[in-house]
Amino acid sequence: MWLWLLLLPFLSLFQTTLVQAASLPNTPAENYFDQVNLLDSQTQNLVNAKNQQYEGTKAKPQIMLAVVKSTGDTDIDQYAADLFSKWRIGQKNSDNGILILYALNGGKRNVRIEVGYGLEDVVTDSQSGQILNNNTAELKSTSSTIVNQGLQKTFDSVATLVDKHYGYKNNKSAISGNENQNVVKSDRNLFNWKNILQLIVLLIFIGFIISPWGRSWQFWSIIAWLFNNNNDHFGGFGGGSSGGGGSSGGGGASI
Repeated sequence: MWLWLLLLPFLSLFQTTLVQAASLPNTPAENYFDQVNLLDSQTQNLVNAKNQQYEGTKAKPQIMLAVVKSTGDTDIDQYAADLFSKWRIGQKNSDNGILILYALNGGKRNVRIEVGYGLEDVVTDSQSGQILNNNTAELKSTSSTIVNQGLQKTFDSVATLVDKHYGYKNNKSAISGNENQNVVKSDRNLFNWKNILQLIVLLIFIGFIISPWGRSWQFWSIIAWLFNNNNDHFGGFGGGSSGGGGSSGGGGASI
């Protein structure tokens, strides 16, 4: 009897994982997925045209756009990582996929840019955060027309960075040089913040682990809070998943 009691937490976790996995939509035939009929034809064509262009290249990067009604009990960061894994976004050996996820979530209208391992130096956490900041007003709008404009700008901003990395020719919808420069500058200004935060946590850990207070539950509660309440615009410490066609390390940002 006691053995079953010990195994109960693990069985509950396994059951929860199965429920979450079952709730994820299947891989769409196109490079976009729309669960609530939000995307207009212009947005759909933009996503498909860019990915068709990528298909004709050697590297074959991939940028998918997904719109879901809800992420359920899962936060958008983890949901995006799980969906990225299930859909196997990007190429298996290069992990060069990106997912832009838009979730209505009862009016919260959460958005996540999930970046594959192979492109984390191309579309960094701070750049993803800046892109979302630039388009927050449109993305949070209750007007489907305005939301589509925000999604198009978000997609174009991400695609412009990918195109620049691979040396691809930008299409007419690419963001302007000034806009791109602002996104690049945001990376220069902000990329150190996550490292600084991690260093602070490490110093706190070293300082208190050798003290009596460091062995108290209060100390570990603070450490857990620091890691669970980081700024989403720097990509977060959570997420991270691996799939057969693409792997995501939790890089990106969300609003």
